[in-house]
Amino acid sequence: MSMFSSLPDLRQTALNQTARPLLDTTPRYQPFKTTDQVLEEKKGSLRFGWFGFTPDFLQFFNTSRWLLFFMSIAAYVDCTTMAFIPGIVSTLEKRFEMSSSQSGFIISSSQIFALVTVPIITHIGGKAHKGKLIGIGVLMFGIGSFLFASPHYWTGPYKAPGGTYVMNMTSSLMPNTLCQSSANASSPEQCGGSAQSYSSLSNYLYVFVVAQFFICLCGGPMFTVGVAYLDENVKKKVSGLYVAVLYTVACVGPSIGFLVIGQLLSLYVEWPSEDGYSAGLTPWDPRWIGNWWLGFPVLGVLAILIAVPLLAFPRKLPGSEELEEEEEELPKKVDIIKAEEEDEGGFCSKGKTIEGLKDLLRSLRDLIKSYAFSLLTLGVSIDAMSYMGLFAFAPKVCELLFGLSVMSSSTYFGLSMIPGAAVGSLVGGWISKKIGVDCKKLLLFVFATFLLSGLAVLVFLMHCPETHKAYVSIDNSMTCSSECACADSLYDPVCGENGVEYQSPCHAGCAAFNYTTMTYSDCSCVPAGGMQSNVSTNVTSFALQGACPRNCGSYVLPVFFVVLFLMGFIGSTAGPAFTAVTLRLVPPKLRSFGLGMQWTLMRIIGMIPGPIVYGRALDNACVQWQTSCGQRGACLVYDSRRVGLFVFGLGLGLRFVGVAFCFLAYLVCKPTPGDTLENDDDKNGLKPGKETEA
Repeated sequence: MSMFSSLPDLRQTALNQTARPLLDTTPRYQPFKTTDQVLEEKKGSLRFGWFGFTPDFLQFFNTSRWLLFFMSIAAYVDCTTMAFIPGIVSTLEKRFEMSSSQSGFIISSSQIFALVTVPIITHIGGKAHKGKLIGIGVLMFGIGSFLFASPHYWTGPYKAPGGTYVMNMTSSLMPNTLCQSSANASSPEQCGGSAQSYSSLSNYLYVFVVAQFFICLCGGPMFTVGVAYLDENVKKKVSGLYVAVLYTVACVGPSIGFLVIGQLLSLYVEWPSEDGYSAGLTPWDPRWIGNWWLGFPVLGVLAILIAVPLLAFPRKLPGSEELEEEEEELPKKVDIIKAEEEDEGGFCSKGKTIEGLKDLLRSLRDLIKSYAFSLLTLGVSIDAMSYMGLFAFAPKVCELLFGLSVMSSSTYFGLSMIPGAAVGSLVGGWISKKIGVDCKKLLLFVFATFLLSGLAVLVFLMHCPETHKAYVSIDNSMTCSSECACADSLYDPVCGENGVEYQSPCHAGCAAFNYTTMTYSDCSCVPAGGMQSNVSTNVTSFALQGACPRNCGSYVLPVFFVVLFLMGFIGSTAGPAFTAVTLRLVPPKLRSFGLGMQWTLMRIIGMIPGPIVYGRALDNACVQWQTSCGQRGACLVYDSRRVGLFVFGLGLGLRFVGVAFCFLAYLVCKPTPGDTLENDDDKNGLKPGKETEA
C-alpha cells in the first residue's frame, strides 16, 4: 500500500461535511496568464468599438482629437436648444393655449432637473465609464428632442381662430366671421363636443416638461464628467486648450439656434403638407403659427448619430498610461488623506459617517463666515433671476414692443445679445488676467460691469406706439356690432380705414369680403369718408385683414438691438473675474465645495424662478385672453406699454439688489497679504517660489 492511499480523501470528506471541495477551488490549479496575454487584454480595453467589435480601421478615431470633435458637436447640439425653446415661446403659447407663466415653467424645468441630476451624474462619473456616460446622456437628449416635437403629431392639424380663408371659397363657409343680423348679442359656443378644447391642449405642458428632463441629461454629463474625461486623456499643458475649444463651440449653439428657429418659424406649422398662404394666413398675421417643431427631430437625429461614436470610446484612450505615470511622480493629496483614513480604522463605520456630516456642517459654516463670498453669491444669484427671465422671453418681448413677427424677433435677438455675450467672455478673461489676483480689484470690476449692464434695462422703455384697439375687453362702449351675433372669443383682427384695429370682421360690422384683395367692406363700425357708415349713405367703408401697422421710427430698432449687444457684452465680461474672485474668497480646501454651493444657490434663487416670475409679469400685461367654454387659454392681445414697464421694473429692481450685494461684498472684503505680494512679484517679473529657493 502506498503512502498516499492511506490518506483520507479530502474531497470526499468535504462533501460529507457539506463543505466545498478544497482541491477544486485552489488558485494554483488555475493557469497563469503570460505577460503577452495581459498586455493583449490591456490593449483590448483601450480599443475603439462596441460590444467587442473593435476592428483595426475604427482605431483611426481612437484619439483625443476625435473625442474633442464628437464632444464639441454634441455640446453644440445641446446648447442650440437654449435658443430653440425661448425662440418658440410665443408660438407654443398660441398653439397649446398656455399662459406665459406656464411656458416659463417649461424653461425653468430644465434647471430644476439639472439641480437634481447633475450631483448624481457627477458622483457616478467618478467611478463609471465616463465615455459611455457621456454617450448615454447624448442619446437621452435625442429621445427628449423627439418627445418635445411629439405634441405636433398628437394634436392634429392646426385650425386658425375665426376660420381660414381658402381662395375662391364662398362666404357661406365662414358664417361666424362676418356680421350677420341676429336677435342674440353673441353666438353660443358649442361645448362638450368631440372637438378638442383649449384646456386639453394646455395639458401638453407636461409632455414638454418630461422632454426637458431627457434633454437636460446631455448638458449635465457633458460639462462636468466630459471635461474630466478630456483632462484625463490629454497632456496637462493642452488640457485648457481642449476645454476652451469645447466651450467655444458650445457658445456658438445659441446664436445659430436663434437664426435657425427664426427661419423655421417663417414656415407654416403644417408645412410641408400646407403652406399657410393657401389658408389666407401670412407670417405677419397674429393667428400665424410657425413651424416650431421641425428643428427638434433634426437635433434628435444629430444627437443619436453623435452618441454612437461617443459610446465606442474606451475608458482610457491609448497613451493615457504615460500621462498617469507622469502624474504619479508627484505626491497626491488624495492618497495622503486616504492613507490617514485607513490608519484610523476604515471608511464605512458609523463614527466616520457622523464625522463626515459634522465636517460638512463645519465647511458650510466656514463658507457663511466668509462674508464677501456669501454676499457675492447672493448678488449673483439675484442677478441670475433677472438675466435668466429676460433671456427666456427676450424674443417675445421684442415682438410685443415693436410689433415684429416672431421670426424677425428671434433672428435679431440671435444677432445681437448672444454674440455680445460670447465676445464679452473673451474680453473679460483678458481683463481679469490683467487685474491679477487682487480680490478688491476683481470685486470692483464685477460691481462695475453689473452696474453698467443693469442700466441697459432702460432700453425696454422704448416701444412703437400702438393704434387704438376696439376689442370687447378694452372698449366696452362699442354698440355698432351688437346686432352681428359676434362671439366674444372670436379673434381675427382687421384694420379699419380709420386706423382702428378691430377684434374681428364681425366686431367691425363688416358684411362682405373680397377674396382677391383680402379686403372687407360694408363695415358698419368703421367710419368712411368722415362719417359713420350706415344704410342712409352710399359711402362704403372697408377694413384690411390683419392687425394695424405701428408707427415706429427708423432709429428705434437699431438703437434697441445695439444696446442689447452692449448689455450682453458688458454683463459677460464679469464672468471670468467672478470665477477668479470666488476662488480667492474661500480657503483652498473649500473651493470645490464653495463652487458647488454657489452653483446650487444660483439655480434655486435665480435661474429656476426667473422665467416663472417674468412669465407672470407678462400675463399681468394681457388685455385680451383666449377663452372657450369658460376656460382661459393664451393671451391674444398685450398692452405693449405695460410689457415694457414690467420688464424694465423687474430688471432694474433685481439688478439693483444684486449690485447692492456685490458692492457690500467689495466693502467687507479684506485683501490677503498674498494678493499684494503676488501682484508685486508679477510686476517685478519674479515668482514667489524662486525667491524662496534663493
